Parts: sequence; C-alpha cells; structure tokens
Amino acid sequence: MQKNMKEALFLDKLFVLLETQGEVMEAVKHQKLNKKHYSFEELTAHNRKTENLLKAISKNKALEAKLEGIFHELSVLPLKHIHTNERLDLNELFEIKSFLFYYLHLKQTLQENKLDCLHPLPDMQNLFTLLDPEGNNLPTFRIYPSYSPLLIKLTQRQFAIANRLKEVRNRDLENARKELGYPTLKEEFTLSRNRKEQLEAILASQYFIVVSEGLANYNFRLADSKEAAELKTELHQLSILLTEEENRILSSLTAQIQKDFNLLEQAYNGASEYAWNFCLAKFALQYDCCLPVLTNNSEGISISQAVNLPLKLFLENIKRKYQPLEIKLSRKDNLITGPNMGGKSSALITIGQICTLASLGIPLPAKNAKLPIYDEVYYNHDTGENSETLSSFAREVVSLSTMLQHKGKKLILLDEFAKGTNPEEGEAICVATLKYLINSEHTLISATHFSAPTELSGLSHFCIKGIDEKSLKRLEQMKDSSLETRLALLSEAMDYSLMPVSENTNPPKCAIRIAGILGLPQEILEMLAKE
Repeated sequence: MQKNMKEALFLDKLFVLLETQGEVMEAVKHQKLNKKHYSFEELTAHNRKTENLLKAISKNKALEAKLEGIFHELSVLPLKHIHTNERLDLNELFEIKSFLFYYLHLKQTLQENKLDCLHPLPDMQNLFTLLDPEGNNLPTFRIYPSYSPLLIKLTQRQFAIANRLKEVRNRDLENARKELGYPTLKEEFTLSRNRKEQLEAILASQYFIVVSEGLANYNFRLADSKEAAELKTELHQLSILLTEEENRILSSLTAQIQKDFNLLEQAYNGASEYAWNFCLAKFALQYDCCLPVLTNNSEGISISQAVNLPLKLFLENIKRKYQPLEIKLSRKDNLITGPNMGGKSSALITIGQICTLASLGIPLPAKNAKLPIYDEVYYNHDTGENSETLSSFAREVVSLSTMLQHKGKKLILLDEFAKGTNPEEGEAICVATLKYLINSEHTLISATHFSAPTELSGLSHFCIKGIDEKSLKRLEQMKDSSLETRLALLSEAMDYSLMPVSENTNPPKCAIRIAGILGLPQEILEMLAKE
C-alpha cells in the first residue's frame, strides 16, 4: 500500500497499535504490512492460526506471558547470508544457537497447548545439539574443546606454556629487583629523568628495555629473557595452529548447518509466522477485535460495530463518546449522503480501514464482519502531493485515473468527488464517474452532497441519520456558549448511523443551520433566509 493511502486512512496510526516484542516480531510486522497481496487461501489459513492463539491466550494468562517471553528473545537470522557464506563466524553461530534455543521452547509450548496443528514446526533438536555438544542447554555458543581432540591438546599446551611464561617472567623480574637493588620495580613502569642514578642503572641493565621516552620521563618494560622469548614463540605458533583448527571446526559446522538450511529456513519462517499471529492475537484481545468471515465474491460488506480505532482513542482522550458503525451493504455500488459534520468521511475511512486490515490478515476492530478481499483499497483523500504544480481538483483526477490503471478488483471510496471545481461541472463529472464505476468490476462507496447522484440507478442509497429537529433547535439557542462547547454538543447530538433510503431521495440540507450554530454572523444568516 502506498504511503499516501496509509496516511489518508490513518492506517499509519492504527499500525502503531500493533505492539511488537523482540526482533523477529518487529521484522515480520514490517514484512507483513508491506506485502502487496495475500490469496484467499493464505488469509483463511492465517486467520485460523490467529483465532486459535487468541482463544488460547484469552483463557490462559500464563501461556500468554510465556509466549511473549519467548518471542521477545527470538533473534533475527540473516538467512541469505547463512546460506551463502563460506564460513560462519562465532557471532553468527551464537545467533543461530540462540534462535534454536528459544525456537525449541516455542515448539514445545505450542505442542503442549495443541496450537501447532495448523502449522507444525520442524524438529530442530539435532541442529541445536550440534551447537551444544556438551549438553549445557544454554543460548550461548563457543568453540567447545569436544569438537576436536587436537583442539583439546592445543588448548592444554597453550595453557601450560602461558603459565610457564608467567613463572619465567616473575623469576626474571625478581632477579632484576635483586641485582639492581630496587625491590618495587614492575614489569612496566615510568621513571622521571630527575632520578638520574636509578635511571642510569636501569638503562645499563639487561633486564629492561625502553618502550618510549619524553622530555620528562622514560617508559620501561621487562625485557624477554632467552627462555621467555622461546616460550612466546611457541605460544605464537600454537595460536596459529589453534586458529587453523578453529577455522576448520567453523567450516565443518557451517557445512552441516548449510546441509540442513532448508529445515532452518522453515523453522525461522514458521516461528516468524507464529510471532505475527501472537502479535495479532494480543491486538485482538486489547481492542476487542474479531476475525472476519471472508467471501470470494465482490458484493456484500457486513460489519457490526465497526470502529475507527485511532479516532476512537482520540475522542476518548478528550472525553468524548465514539459511536461504532453498522455497515450492511448488500450491493456492489453504494451512495452515502448526510448532513455536514455527519460522519460521511469517517464512515468511508472506517470501511477503508476494516477492508485493508482484512486483506492483511489483521483482526478487525468490530463485533463481527463478513466481507470480500480486495486487491486494493482506494480513498480519494487529498494528501497534498504535487501541490506545487497541481490544484486539488487536478490532484484528485490524476490520482483516480492512475489508480484505475492498476490491475485487480478494488474497493473505491469516493469522498465528495469533484467538489474542487465549479458545482455544475463538478456534479456532472461526479455522475459520469459513478456511472463508469457502476459498470466496472470494482466495489464503489461514494459520499456526496450533490443531488444528481441520488437519481442514478444501480446504487444503494444510505443516509447519515444526523441531528433531529429538537437537538438542532436546542443548539441554535446556545450561541453564547463557547465554540468548544458548541462543537462538543454538536458531536454528541449527531447520530452517525447509516440508514437505507429509497432512490431519488435528495441529500439532507441543514448546512445553513449548522453554520449558524458554529458562529456564522447573524447578518449573513438573515440574508440567506431572504433568498
């Protein structure tokens, strides 16, 4: 989905509510939200997994906490790099082992709770054991000595020589202290030029070498005796042999992992899917969402108590009520009319959100829903793109024309289309566009203040219920109240229900009265009353 459409439908704000735990969940969220299309079969299977997890964690908080902990720790695997790299390094093997450690816990937890039946995860115990030869059962990794008898011998020899070198250098230092008569000398030290007697003695000795000198000081280090030098040479040679052996082991482990790469990839993708399903189940729990019944036909959208979550949360934050939307569209093409501030745009946005979420396999903020899956959801909201070169009307036309060139069945939401030009031509353009879309394969929901579209055949006409006469009169008597108060009361009095009406029913006309409530000067209202 294009960025401007996400913003137009406030999906960017809605997606923020999909809280993620851990690297894998965040990565899979990004992937899923940017996927262009899911098949009907994919969505059906996906929704079943989400529903199973939702039912399980809603009844078992301990299970929810355990899964959340596992998903939080799962690490992202660079699968392409693992597959193609000649030799994995220690950090990469650590990442693989850490992933497998938590993966096995995930697999076990899903099996114990009978949650793996729809998507069984491959058994990765052998690969984990390969990276855990000593059976410590920890998400850490190192090159274990048990990988190689030669590695054991080299490590033991290295340890012994390192200890012998330490003994020799301690002996050499002690001899230097005694011979020079300075019992506090260390392996490395700094000596001031002012201490000439001590400086001359140390410079003339065989025990120390000058590391560096400055205007005020000399820096010394204990010189290597013949034995110490020989031990260091042997340590260096051992280090080379150890590196060669460790690289051989890393190459061997890499080859074995790459041999089982398909299984590792299946495990990672499977765990990622469950992480995403868990994220969606948590979202559904938190916001009282449902999984929709999906249909293969393009007609009919039925949603009970649909909620525009970003709007609902905003209104609740400012202590205003939110009215869920009942949507029952039995036909492909639909028209919505209603009073100003009556919620026509909000209704279109809510429908757009719900249908987009359904196409992405995300639970819907609604009581229940039955709807088709669309290849694209389009809403003609003006995002201001190309505003330097195009008028709002031109941007609207270009946007719609471009969208119609895209392949696939679309849900097209037109909000007061063609209002940006003169009313006569705008209405004619709107009517012609609606006629064209009625004869297309696309589903149409259009909101308008124009009268002519209500006369079109083939459209199911709905009207926002709006404000009753009693409430309008009460609000007209409150002109001395603050604008904030009037706006709040206007919102409270508005009934946003979608009511089916017969064909040829003109849009309601109460704009003048609402303008008065909102503070339009009395002189203007009186002039309007005379016309």
